[in-house]
Amino acid sequence: MTPLLLRLRQNLEELREQPWHEYTVPGRWVGSTQPVRFANAPSYFLHQLDAVELVANRRPRAVWSATDITYNGLVRHITAYDHGKGAAEDGWRVTGSFLKLLSLLPYLRALGVSTLCLLPITEIGEVGRKGNVGSPYAVRHPFRIDPSLAETHVAMSVDDQCRCLIETCHLLGMKVIVEVVLRTAAIDSDMVLHHPEWFYWIDQARLEATGAPFSAPSFNDSELISIKERVTVKNFKNLPEPHEDYQALFDSPPHKIEHDEHGWKGIKAKGLVVRIPGAFADWPPDDPQPAWSDVTYLRLHDHSHYRYMAYNTVRMFERSLDVPQYRNHALWNTIAGIIPHSIRTLNIDGALIDMGHALPADLRQRVIHEARQQNQQLMLWEETFELTAASKVQGYDGVVGYMPFEAHAPERLRAFVRRVAQHNIPVSWYAAAETHNTPRAASRVGGRDFSAAVWTVLRTLPTGIPFVCAGFELGETTPINTGLGFTDSERENYPDKKLPLFSDVRLDWDTSNTVDVEMRAFEHRLRTSSWYAIASNDDVVVPIEVTDSNLVAFIRYTRASRRGIVVVANIGAEEINVGVNVPKNVHIALIEPNDTVKLHADNHVEIRLKPWSSKMCFCVMNRMPS
Repeated sequence: MTPLLLRLRQNLEELREQPWHEYTVPGRWVGSTQPVRFANAPSYFLHQLDAVELVANRRPRAVWSATDITYNGLVRHITAYDHGKGAAEDGWRVTGSFLKLLSLLPYLRALGVSTLCLLPITEIGEVGRKGNVGSPYAVRHPFRIDPSLAETHVAMSVDDQCRCLIETCHLLGMKVIVEVVLRTAAIDSDMVLHHPEWFYWIDQARLEATGAPFSAPSFNDSELISIKERVTVKNFKNLPEPHEDYQALFDSPPHKIEHDEHGWKGIKAKGLVVRIPGAFADWPPDDPQPAWSDVTYLRLHDHSHYRYMAYNTVRMFERSLDVPQYRNHALWNTIAGIIPHSIRTLNIDGALIDMGHALPADLRQRVIHEARQQNQQLMLWEETFELTAASKVQGYDGVVGYMPFEAHAPERLRAFVRRVAQHNIPVSWYAAAETHNTPRAASRVGGRDFSAAVWTVLRTLPTGIPFVCAGFELGETTPINTGLGFTDSERENYPDKKLPLFSDVRLDWDTSNTVDVEMRAFEHRLRTSSWYAIASNDDVVVPIEVTDSNLVAFIRYTRASRRGIVVVANIGAEEINVGVNVPKNVHIALIEPNDTVKLHADNHVEIRLKPWSSKMCFCVMNRMPS
């Protein structure tokens, strides 16, 4: 145990002697099938620290591997749970905390998790909050951790409680990646007081005169066509601007700043009042989403003409604007220092950059360079919806956001398998059928069975980063956010109060679903195989051509070995019983005994799969393919 963890243990031992109520936790957290009651919260935390020590001292010690699983989620959401009325009255967190997540690590390690990828942990703004707890992307200050993530009875700062989590991960051979928000802030950001020039300001009286709330600028059809055509070919010179009445809403930054119930208020000459507007979806320019109430864009450039907030000033930067003399250099310095600060103070192992591709190219390069200067081994992941060489060239190690749009359609899954087979994957990708912004995999047709079937396919393809969005392992169907891939009616069904990104909405840790049990069994079978020990991202993938439109099948084998796997999945509602011919050059000699996959003469494979099911079986070839 580290000195910090020893201090935590000592504090918990002292707290345990005080008169607390019982503290109930889900059985899963402690290896049981039913909720378990502890004498009090400190007793539970100490019990889990003992479990951590047991795992950490086990030989051989767990070693981190890029092929292991990444677990992603909000700290306050992952371990939110009703621990009992008495525990809540005592003041222990009902929402998730760093200490509760630390206590969950033995469960996650048993699931095969080697990396925690945390959504933003920075302090959240209070003005305009969405839901009952607010969005983690409404960053009040990029260098402060949200105090609500600490257990208040533990005599340690929220920063130290966060460090306890990270140090415990390192003891278990796990890494920690934190998502950072670099181009937006809360509308009541603490930085406004000292740096009003870093923010956009609108004339309050002019806005009130319109009789409507602030919203994104509107463009007519011909303007939209021109904008999209120019952006497609990356022609950012003389981009169409918003109409003059929209531009007139904006004013220069004020020198006098006050604060009231609506947030920051700038006072200008003759008593003119200016306010910080909420942001809006910046692309495409006709996106129907309303302006956000709690988040605003940072003003990355200081140009007297481009005072307004629009697609050409916050993302597709006008070429005459994005030049050195107009850059808000002090703001750029601050942004470039956010990741290095977290490396120095928290010892994080990596960062996921929120919308990194929407930063100016020079700023993005600087952010990556300065982060790498602080830690050459740092993992950097990008949120993007494309899988191209550009991410690798820019310095990223992996991308999130691509696969969830492909994984639920078997024809697109087959196309992706072919792409992997052609070694046309320039950067590692999140092997997941969902993210915190998309529909849950278990909410799609096929439910949790679909989730399990697709998991097998994605988990066994090379170059992927096996990725679990918190709740996937429980068969969760409630989305965390309705940002991408939702219909208007689906968004109406999930207002802010029902979404974990904004409100205290909890995972069903007491569910009878056994997705996590099946995942553990699959991981054990995979990791104890002789093939897994030598598998690498350089493995050969051979797609198996199929006649059934719902079938996805491939062979994967190592270049220097006769060992490999055959993976088949039925992404459909009907049972499949079909024969397929494996490519002749593979020369399979043996497939492990399996009641759903049988090898016959001349490389003919018979496959029988129930609806929404998958199988992985190990195979041996009698000679290496030519």
